[in-house]
Amino acid sequence: MSPRTATPLDDLSRLAASPLATCDATGVALGVVTLAVVDANAAAGAFDPPEWVQIAPRGKVTARDGRTFSFDPEVLAARFDQDRVELPLDFDHGISKKAVQGERVDAVGWITALQARPEGLFAKVSWLAAGIAALAARTHRYVSPTFKHSPDGAATYIHSAALVTAPALSMPALAAAEPTSHGANMKTIATALGLAETADEAACLAALTTLQTAGAAKVDKAVHDQALVTLAAANEQLATAQAQLAARDKADHEAKVGTLLDGALKDKKIVPAQRDQYAALCATADGLAQVTALLAATPAGLQPSTLDQQRVPAAGAAPSDALLASANALIKTAAEAGRHLSLADAVVQANGGQI
Repeated sequence: MSPRTATPLDDLSRLAASPLATCDATGVALGVVTLAVVDANAAAGAFDPPEWVQIAPRGKVTARDGRTFSFDPEVLAARFDQDRVELPLDFDHGISKKAVQGERVDAVGWITALQARPEGLFAKVSWLAAGIAALAARTHRYVSPTFKHSPDGAATYIHSAALVTAPALSMPALAAAEPTSHGANMKTIATALGLAETADEAACLAALTTLQTAGAAKVDKAVHDQALVTLAAANEQLATAQAQLAARDKADHEAKVGTLLDGALKDKKIVPAQRDQYAALCATADGLAQVTALLAATPAGLQPSTLDQQRVPAAGAAPSDALLASANALIKTAAEAGRHLSLADAVVQANGGQI
């Protein structure tokens, strides 16, 4: 249904008061803002309650304690349409503050639709007799939303709304001294005691009595102190064992590295000048595994000489030109095959194994 033509009673664009009490323990806030429902200069006589009322502004609102809340009318209206639940409108947030304590709180109207407008969030209200009477008598001239909000203060959905008596810029604190309400406190206490949120005061008191009784059997100080000493000794033994294990692992690792590199030197896969570099690569278990695989795939690059088996040539003896030519030919052939052949070995081979 389209809203009817605006009248002075429908003019809700002015934010009429400063922040009131909030209930952040459960992420619910009430009384943060109030907006005028009935114009102070409305004519007496026959009263026609407004069909559409503004229940929240657009954007940020700063509460009296410095916290900020924000309203996105489009988000709130979409949430209402998604839930498809009419919201109650009561007196002085009674549903939020008294109903949780078991007290009866009747609605004085029902919000049947929410609409986002440039100036904020508007609610279409189906008024009941009590609400119409209060507005006509002007005992309650302002409306204030109760809303769920995120940790950063962004309103996520409207829970309900209330007609309140707060005048513009000088509104009395509607239970401002009880920002979390008795019901919210009881839920918090029950949860801390390990009870269900619905646990009543008697159940909470019984749980506290049980805790006090259990506390009478507390651990003696001497026993507590001895337990600390024992724990400290156990921690010290654990640290010693861990240090010994680390030292053993290090020694085992170094032994494996030494064995690997000694074998590589013996097999002529590396030269002595490369040992320290390979040792650095083997500093970790993963590095040792990689170097082991690398050396396993590396062929022997240096051929053993036969110098240890050769006789020292007689003083002044020198190979003939023909023998040197043959030796150089052997060196060239070895180089083309990717092998290194020293001159001495080449001379020996060219001379049939004789010096």
